[in-house]
Amino acid sequence: MKLAVCIEMLYPGCPAEEKIRRVAQHGFSYVEFWGHKDKNLEAVAQACAETGTKVVNFSAHRRGDLIDKATHGLVLADLEESLKAAKTLGVLTLMVLSNELGDGGRVVHRLDFLRDEDKEANAIAGLKALMARVPQDMAIVLEPLNTKIDHAGNFLSSASLARAIIGEVGDPRLKILCDFYHMGVMGDFPPDTVRKYAPHIGHAHIADYPGRHEPGTGRGPLKETLVALRDSGYKGYVGFEFSPAGDSGAALEAVKKLWKSAGGEDIPG
Repeated sequence: MKLAVCIEMLYPGCPAEEKIRRVAQHGFSYVEFWGHKDKNLEAVAQACAETGTKVVNFSAHRRGDLIDKATHGLVLADLEESLKAAKTLGVLTLMVLSNELGDGGRVVHRLDFLRDEDKEANAIAGLKALMARVPQDMAIVLEPLNTKIDHAGNFLSSASLARAIIGEVGDPRLKILCDFYHMGVMGDFPPDTVRKYAPHIGHAHIADYPGRHEPGTGRGPLKETLVALRDSGYKGYVGFEFSPAGDSGAALEAVKKLWKSAGGEDIPG
């Protein structure tokens, strides 16, 4: 497995390209972010070229709800733009959500008038339409989010439901994005989740919890989770997606310390 850093919440106030340069100074080779529309992609590509850094993941859509057929057109329109951005940056994995999120991670459309089984059926149909437009060499990862702290009203909140949905879609390029922070907040024990769903994990996110800060600021079983992921044979990326409790540089050093303790590959210098 390979270590990546989500730049989104690091170095507040800096543009993405400067964040990439600062992350690279700490020895990291892989980065990711959320949406691409608020970023200068040419500047991002230049920063990556200068530092030998690679973008490995970002959002396939920031508009529309997979669980609402009426907004599938928005999802697919955003996907087309994201595919162009992915080609520019050489990215082969994009992430999708069940619901559109607004400022602060707020769920924009709760869609309480729809039954859960209808939401699930709509998500399956939307993902099938999405996968039909994705190049054969690209992967899509479906991310469950916690509904207890950050994303009240979000439909997809468990790995079990994500597994059921991707099973119905039936495309091997579609897998689960396991975010161990969200799972921990929902009361799951992340190492058990890894052992249960390892063959279906296409990407991973991690942050300590509660708080969603860097390793060592909470009580999450982060080392045990990483070891379980490593021992499962997972070969993909683990994106550290967190809000630093203090200095971003110090937080990145805490990431390196945890990664080394778990025996991760490609340890930054």
